[in-house]
Amino acid sequence: MSALFLPFDRAHAFADVVVHPTQELPHPTLFRGGPDWPRFEAQLLARQCWGRIPRPVDLRPHPATAEWPYFDPARYLNPRFAPRRRWRPLAPAARTHPRPAGLDRADDGIWCGPVHEHFGVMIADYATRIAASGRLDPAMPLVFSLPPQPDAAPEPFFWRLLDHFGVDRRRVMLIRQPIRFARLAVCPQAERPHGGAPSRRYLQLLDELSAASPPSDPGHPAVFVSRSRLERGNFAGESYLDAVIEAAGLRVFHPQTVDLDAQLHLYRRAPRLVFSEGSALHALQLLGHVDAEIVVLTRRPGNRLAEASLRPRARSLRYLDATRGVVHGLNRLGEESQAKGISVIDERRLLAGLRRIGIDLAPFWDPGAYAARRDADIAAWVAGRLAAPAHPGERATVERSLAALSLRHLCA
Repeated sequence: MSALFLPFDRAHAFADVVVHPTQELPHPTLFRGGPDWPRFEAQLLARQCWGRIPRPVDLRPHPATAEWPYFDPARYLNPRFAPRRRWRPLAPAARTHPRPAGLDRADDGIWCGPVHEHFGVMIADYATRIAASGRLDPAMPLVFSLPPQPDAAPEPFFWRLLDHFGVDRRRVMLIRQPIRFARLAVCPQAERPHGGAPSRRYLQLLDELSAASPPSDPGHPAVFVSRSRLERGNFAGESYLDAVIEAAGLRVFHPQTVDLDAQLHLYRRAPRLVFSEGSALHALQLLGHVDAEIVVLTRRPGNRLAEASLRPRARSLRYLDATRGVVHGLNRLGEESQAKGISVIDERRLLAGLRRIGIDLAPFWDPGAYAARRDADIAAWVAGRLAAPAHPGERATVERSLAALSLRHLCA
């Protein structure tokens, strides 16, 4: 089934729309807030969708009230999530912020989406309207929602996204309390998670926005984008992998150490990009065509993160399944939590897969040295999980996942 391409730069306008602050955002599929569109359930182009064929995944805002938090919190205490993830502004204390009866009003605006604190989620789920919206009437503000706290603010990378898209920061309107717009426009998502690929026209627009960056340089070394310095979602022993890959002639890059411009500059120059599967991949969605061979080392077996968005951009794209499995625990509801686990490399498949694409690690790989680093990382991860278990079945689940990988000895 092919993706449905929607006219990403054709704005649709609605009259008399209340835009709410973010009411729920513990997960991209549970966004509640923003515009209360007319005939909400019937809308498609204006809402947050996933999939090749757009499927709405957001929720209609709760009705506005006159005082902070501007909706009845009894409507939302979702037991599926821990209190810190239900709605952070309600904890630890709910101080009221009275405001006059009736809603504030605004004339025109262009809805872009909620502001999310997570880099990858913000790009993949909520930034795909910004480029087209920024090219509409420059007198109209670009509207984003935040939680209803006076001091709620975007992460610094949010402003760098706007700079990249050529948007004047002064156009941004951050919604922390309900506002009624006389007219609110919205562009369709230019691409959607889980299958909604970008159109050629959208990639051309991003090419124009990125024209100042240098094109791919065949003389530039291949780059390995590592997660070894992050606190979760890593390969066990990934710091050892860094050292071996560097010895083989690749540049090892930790994207969190530089700003967004520097990341994109590097990605456009490298003829080959090898990613440890993670949010850094989503930075490529800020670019149009990427003249590089992209290889993704999957941390979760069978996962194809951002495949629909990356394949039209890249010179070539392949996913290398080089993981034996994931050591993981449970979330507070007793569900398996692989996303927060630690992945264990299949050495044979990793070395063979990279050799097939011209990266030979074998001369530098010491199985004993790798095993020692791997085991130390897993033991530290296990100790951290069991020190504050999310669920009574945590230890048993961790032990089962270790046993499946013949690593039971690492559970103290």
